[in-house]
Amino acid sequence: MSPAWNVLRDGPGSEIILACDFATAGRRIATFAELVALTGDGPTAWESAPAPPADSLDGDAQVQRWADAVRASGRPVRAVLGFCTGAVYAAALAAEISRWQPTRLILLDPEPGDARPMLAFHREVVCRFAALAPPGSEDTLAAAEAAAAETALTPLAERLVALCAQVVEPACANAGLGAARTAEYLDVAASYLHWLAGAGSLDPRPSWATASAINSSTPGSGLLRVSPAERAGLVADAVHLDVSHEDLMRTPEAARIAARLVSEKEPT
Repeated sequence: MSPAWNVLRDGPGSEIILACDFATAGRRIATFAELVALTGDGPTAWESAPAPPADSLDGDAQVQRWADAVRASGRPVRAVLGFCTGAVYAAALAAEISRWQPTRLILLDPEPGDARPMLAFHREVVCRFAALAPPGSEDTLAAAEAAAAETALTPLAERLVALCAQVVEPACANAGLGAARTAEYLDVAASYLHWLAGAGSLDPRPSWATASAINSSTPGSGLLRVSPAERAGLVADAVHLDVSHEDLMRTPEAARIAARLVSEKEPT
């Protein structure tokens, strides 16, 4: 199995479903592993694995890494799914795969790549570690906002990694955690921030216009992030569920709709 993909389900036949997301252990937001488990039996499902932090691949290179592994497998792709910012990567991946075979594109709470989730992640890190960090760790929030106002996304990712380290390293030391555990956490943070930054270099809208979407009811998430006027035509069709962004992919109704779209929607 290629390191570019993780297996979520090993199903019958040769067809595969691809899912684009950045899933980590301990994440509160539901993952594709939960969504796939709710759908029961079905085709083999793979989830995108981010590049190692040392590689710091841009958006196009991330997509090419995944696409090359899929093409080398020789397996037909039934559908490409994407969650949140992963919907940007799903759009680019589906477009690349369509160069050699038709495939479907299905989005869950699709959001564009920009600084917003990067700043939200940094804030989450500060909130998680502030109690163990020295006084003043909250000052990094203002520094992050200032950097986002004047910095492109890739250098912003580097800046946020450094700001996260200012909080995480002393907090882990105060908690008695070793250097290896601290480095492991910061590596995941760096990989995620570069993954978010890479999405900002991609334009998903041409592919999104052909896609079906499943959206939560959380204000500011997915399609609800844009005005009704801008929302019109952003995707081909959408279903809105009365469920939070955090719980969308652990909701049986979302799983049923996703499974139906995978089985019924014609390739484009």
